[in-house]
Amino acid sequence: MSEAKASAGADADMAVEERIAFLLGKIEKEAVPQRLLELAQQLQEALNARRK
Repeated sequence: MSEAKASAGADADMAVEERIAFLLGKIEKEAVPQRLLELAQQLQEALNARRK
C-alpha cells in the first residue's frame, strides 16, 4: 500500500472515530424518560436473576 493510501485510510478512520465520539456525546446529553430508566432497571434485575 502506498503512503498516500495509508494516510487516506488513517484520515478516514479518524473521521469515523470523531463522528462516533460526537454522536456519543450528543446521546449522553439527551434526557432519558423516567419510564425508560425504570424498564432498564427491571431488565438489569432480570438479567442478574438469570445468572444466579
